[in-house]
Amino acid sequence: MKETHLYRIPDYFPYFACKMGDCRTACCTGWPVSISLQNYFDLLGLECSPDLRRRLDGGLHIADQPAPDHYAQFSPRYDGNCPMRMEDGRCSLHAEIGEHVLPDICRLYPRGIRLEHGQRECSCAASCEKVLEMFLHREEPIRFMEKELDLVPAALEERTARFNTMGKAWEIRLYFISLLQNRTMPLAERILHLGRQISRVDAVMHTGDEAALEAILAGAEEITPAQPAVPDEEHLRSGLWIAEKLTALLGSRHHSIHEYGEAALAYFGEGDGAMERYLQAKKHLEKLLPDWETFFEHVMVNHLFFSQFPFQNRPESLQQEYTALCAVYMLMRFLVIGWMADKDSEDDLIDVCAALFRLIEHTSFDRYAALMLKSVGCASPADVENLIRL
Repeated sequence: MKETHLYRIPDYFPYFACKMGDCRTACCTGWPVSISLQNYFDLLGLECSPDLRRRLDGGLHIADQPAPDHYAQFSPRYDGNCPMRMEDGRCSLHAEIGEHVLPDICRLYPRGIRLEHGQRECSCAASCEKVLEMFLHREEPIRFMEKELDLVPAALEERTARFNTMGKAWEIRLYFISLLQNRTMPLAERILHLGRQISRVDAVMHTGDEAALEAILAGAEEITPAQPAVPDEEHLRSGLWIAEKLTALLGSRHHSIHEYGEAALAYFGEGDGAMERYLQAKKHLEKLLPDWETFFEHVMVNHLFFSQFPFQNRPESLQQEYTALCAVYMLMRFLVIGWMADKDSEDDLIDVCAALFRLIEHTSFDRYAALMLKSVGCASPADVENLIRL
């Protein structure tokens, strides 16, 4: 009998099912798949067919700097695919023997399991195209629930407490999520309002004033958002310039978004007409997907829950975490608009978003996003606002 535990999950989680060989871009494509020391020796002694053994022996290598959690890896073949992937898209390990022999990362992906103060959480990464497809035409906001699951995760590490949340970390996280789901405002204004409220919560956590924190979370001291300023063309051009520079910087370093970034940059170009082309492509996207704000809301909310925003397990300030979140939204908006400028397929929309979140969720993007924005000239709150309002 499998052991079960109580997990906090988003409401879509019980309905997720892998597409198996039907994925256009498999989760193992283009990335070295790292596995643990235990997984490595399990595969080394696996009884299997000669063909599968050749795949394992030829594709599995000990890492340059092996560690217990990242001891070995499957290196991509010349075509970018995992050496275990068959022509029909399925994993040869899974197909021949079964799910139980898969390395932990392959068996669990896209599920992300977290542990904090004894509370388990599980959600799905937006780098999986099936997860994004579940969000595409969903109208109702994502809600959260508790459910018994029989997942068998790798060893879980408790998150380090770096903030004085006064025992209300989940309530704070849920409050920030609720701000993104406030559909009385355009999505850009919700994100900007979220930034203001993060500053307020941050100040209260530093003082340890529990009553003030409870008042904010209850909305008793809610600040009415300012009337949204209508950015003029100069502000929009400034935001577009920063978005282009950041996309060029990331595209040159990370293969997952290179193709999409190059297409967006080529379409918008530089100098005269860039802003006009951007606005034309923006209208095209809004016509293709009239409920784009709802889709983006779901993706952003999922990212907040998946990453435990703003209390990720790293020594960053809440303001840096917020700036990183703004970079996530801006990149998604810019790449989607640029890539979809001459396309009408929802598959293309899903593919560019999945590629972006392969970058965001498979690297230390959140940790370095604020520094990267500063390096391309986005150094002030006004600059960030220009990006969000693009």
